[in-house]
Amino acid sequence: MLLCVVNIIHAQHVDPSRNRSVTCRPFGACEPCPLDALHEPFCHPFGNRQLMHCSNTTIPTPRPDEPYPISPPPGALGETPAWQPCGRVPAQERADFYEFVACNLFFATVAIAVSLFRSRRIEANQARRLAVRIGLVRGGG
Repeated sequence: MLLCVVNIIHAQHVDPSRNRSVTCRPFGACEPCPLDALHEPFCHPFGNRQLMHCSNTTIPTPRPDEPYPISPPPGALGETPAWQPCGRVPAQERADFYEFVACNLFFATVAIAVSLFRSRRIEANQARRLAVRIGLVRGGG
C-alpha cells in the first residue's frame, strides 16, 4: 500500500516536458578485464572492456511556440565513468598468435626429433638382426 502511494507521488513530480537521457562516448582503447571483473557483463564475450564517459542530459521537448530547443552542452551535468564490452585487443591477439605459432614449432621440432631417433634405432636393430642372420657377426657360442 505504501509503495503504491510513493509511486503515485513520484509520478506527480515528474516533469513531462523534459526527457531524461544518457549520452555515452568511448574514452580510451579496449583493454583486458582484470581477473576480479571477468564475471561482469561488460567483460563478455571476449574478456575485454572499454572505458566510457556518460553524461546525463536533459532534453526538453519542443513546444509549438519554440522552433529550436536549446540543449545543454555535453558534460554540463557531470560525467560518469562506465564500461562497455568491446572486441578483441589487436596487440593481445597478435601476441597470442605468435605464442601459438611458437608452441606449434616447438612441438613439431620435438616430434621430428623423436621420430628421427626412433627410426635410426629401428634401422640399427634391423641391421644387427640381418648381420646375425647372414652370419657376419661371429658369436661367442
